[in-house]
Amino acid sequence: MSKRQNTVETASTVAGVEQPKYVAVTGATGENQPSKRRGKNAMDVDGDADMGGFEDAYEDEIEEEDIVEREEDSDGMELEDEAEEEEEEDEEDEMTAEKKRQVYLPGDQLDEGETLQVDNSAYHMLHSMSVQWPCLSFDFVPDNLGLGRAAFPHTMYAVGGTQADRSYRNQLIIMKWGQLHRTINDDKDDEDKDDDNINDLDEDPILESKIIRHQGGVNRIRVLQSYQSPLTATWADTGKVHIWDIGKQLEAFETPGTQVPQSALQPLFTVASHGSIEGYAMDWNLDGRLLSGDCSSNIYLTTRRNDTGASFVADRNAFRGHTSSVEDIQWSPDEASVFASCSADQSIKIWDVRVKNRRFALDLPNAHDSDVNVISWNKKSCYLLASGADNGDFKVWDMRKWSDPNGRSTPAASFSWHKKAITSIEWCPTDESVLAVSGADDQLTLWDLAVELDAEEEARHRDAMIGPDGAKREVPAQLLFIHQGQNVIKELHWHSQIPGMLASTALSGFNMFKTISV
Repeated sequence: MSKRQNTVETASTVAGVEQPKYVAVTGATGENQPSKRRGKNAMDVDGDADMGGFEDAYEDEIEEEDIVEREEDSDGMELEDEAEEEEEEDEEDEMTAEKKRQVYLPGDQLDEGETLQVDNSAYHMLHSMSVQWPCLSFDFVPDNLGLGRAAFPHTMYAVGGTQADRSYRNQLIIMKWGQLHRTINDDKDDEDKDDDNINDLDEDPILESKIIRHQGGVNRIRVLQSYQSPLTATWADTGKVHIWDIGKQLEAFETPGTQVPQSALQPLFTVASHGSIEGYAMDWNLDGRLLSGDCSSNIYLTTRRNDTGASFVADRNAFRGHTSSVEDIQWSPDEASVFASCSADQSIKIWDVRVKNRRFALDLPNAHDSDVNVISWNKKSCYLLASGADNGDFKVWDMRKWSDPNGRSTPAASFSWHKKAITSIEWCPTDESVLAVSGADDQLTLWDLAVELDAEEEARHRDAMIGPDGAKREVPAQLLFIHQGQNVIKELHWHSQIPGMLASTALSGFNMFKTISV
């Protein structure tokens, strides 16, 4: 029996679009946007007009009802006309229903004049935010608002780093996303909504931001997941890793008018171990140790001397073993001294910082047939490691079965759904079988690897995957949802304190959403 058995319903909402597909949701740039619900009164508390804000695709449009008047024919022809019109309407309804049964999937050809419209009923919440400069990496900041939050509206804290057109224009942006209301009822009329949800359309999200100037573009940013110690690390394209304490900025959100001291606008420490070689791989251990990997295959450890966060020691002795750029690093969720790394040399390696010669302990030399871009360690089932590659494949590895007696490694699961490079991958923190994956093909997909269909369910699933041309498509049963609308998605993260909540960043800005599938 499968964990989620509504495979036909999942298939009909997997693309997150409404059928028939003929209305485009278009923003000011003319690009397809992922949401019709935008905050039209986004606030910039700091008066920073360059930050951007939440978008409103509706603006203040006023709809006018068309009034149709008819004069009854004196010869009684009116009744015949009405009967013919009702018959035509029935035929149109049947055609519309047939179109609604067709599932749009990425790659399907649209007819001339057809474009896509978001189906708000597929999301409990969906908001979009634009920025002046793309933030190609971001991370959530832990807060004290509680675990397992479910009630709307939501508040979330995040930090992002920019990729501006000039090095000196880059910024570290600390953000408070507030008043994030439910949007699932946005397509409904007031009379169709429950009393509890009647005001869903009328509430607008609020953006507050604090800015720190950053020398060089931010390749990656990671936050120490501790509310008591809000440390943030940035991997700059200058070859330096900077460590920041953003506590004063977070305090200023809660006390309007508070001035952030100049000392809080400078890094606590700068890791110079990499010289001038830039990199992307970086991860915090909960005890304050920081790993960073560069494009010359070296990995360095930086250790906090005490719990104050004010003093660090950068190790000059590198972990060596990769033969190409280190693309991602993840600390083990249950072994404090163990971490995993992946590389453009197509390998995944497991390391132990206690090993004096700084060599890897386990090696998966040909994990993929192309560069391994990203990895994610499952925090609930700690023996599972997911990896995503440059050719669009992603795999799941069971570390209890790292290799067979002949030394060969076989993944526990492998998927080739994405058509371009995998850019981000992350296990859901509250559901050990759910995985989120983003790609350079502008898709963010959600997967439930616990789904196993019996023969009858498999047949229903295949029958549901009928394309506009009537042909059946091969769609994995484990695919729950496809989120689209962003241009070049670079990174995604689950919110650890709000079950099912996701955010993603792309060239076109941020999306924050919670689907009906997770």
